[in-house]
Amino acid sequence: MTRRTPDTAFLMVLLANVGFAFKGVFAKLALATGMTLAGVLMLRIAMALPLYWIAVRLLAHKGTRASRMDWRDGLLIGTLFTLATVADFMAIDRLGAGLSRMLLFTYPLLVQALTAWRERRLPTGRELTVFAVCYAGLALLFAPKGFAGHLETREWIGIACGFVAAASYALFLVLGQGIAARLGSARFTAIMNTSTFLVFLLYALTGASPQDFQIPAIGLGWIAIMVVAATVLPFLLLFEGIRRTGAGKASLVALSGPGVTLIAAWIFLGERILPIQTLGFLLILGGMACLQFGNSLQIDWTAKRQRIGATLRGLAGQHLTPRLP
Repeated sequence: MTRRTPDTAFLMVLLANVGFAFKGVFAKLALATGMTLAGVLMLRIAMALPLYWIAVRLLAHKGTRASRMDWRDGLLIGTLFTLATVADFMAIDRLGAGLSRMLLFTYPLLVQALTAWRERRLPTGRELTVFAVCYAGLALLFAPKGFAGHLETREWIGIACGFVAAASYALFLVLGQGIAARLGSARFTAIMNTSTFLVFLLYALTGASPQDFQIPAIGLGWIAIMVVAATVLPFLLLFEGIRRTGAGKASLVALSGPGVTLIAAWIFLGERILPIQTLGFLLILGGMACLQFGNSLQIDWTAKRQRIGATLRGLAGQHLTPRLP
């Protein structure tokens, strides 16, 4: 019985990351039906928000209540999440599911930079090395066209949107960690998605075009699949998986996400990845792994050295202390 729980938790986190990885694929399939980008975003949040609040009823502690200040802060910070979502979907539209996913995947680099800035310290040597390795990997991802000068304006806009998405999401995580700790992940996620819903509701009432409301049946189906299989259900699985196995192991499994996206984009969308891009992908993946688990490895080695030192001192004390008759 004790062995099933870790296996189940691992499977939950793995399935969650597979679901998140398919978001870009479902978005591209929905856009291919003739839906506008704004239409996809509006319909997605409209369908997802009620499910998030149902999740709050199921998962959040009954004693936890959001104060007016929590709502204010959550809605304001949620606008950063909204910006990250819009920029991410714009990158998906212009670059494809695979490359846009890799750009967003670099957000931990910016989280580290923002954390160093808040702590008024310079990035460590390991952090700077990881930055260099990952951005070299990004350069290789766009090398087939970039080095030859064949990147079109649409693709440059997609790259810029990808970086904006990563930066906005990183800032959202740094600023939102306090309120997330107070309210819990489920309630905070619902509040920030409420902020996104209000933004798109305002857009629908004031700036949307008639084309944004033209929703083919096939497009509606892809959005519904994306909401359930690549948005809400992965969130629930990840929430429960982290509760069972811890955030550290869950982060390790999360490294599989970009690889799943690249493979899915190749199978379902025909997006190709060249050998030089594979090298870039591996550089980014290795850099992210080093960034996420370097501290824990360093702490483990320090603890081991301390234990070894204490053991040696104890042995030395036994040999040097005269025995009583």
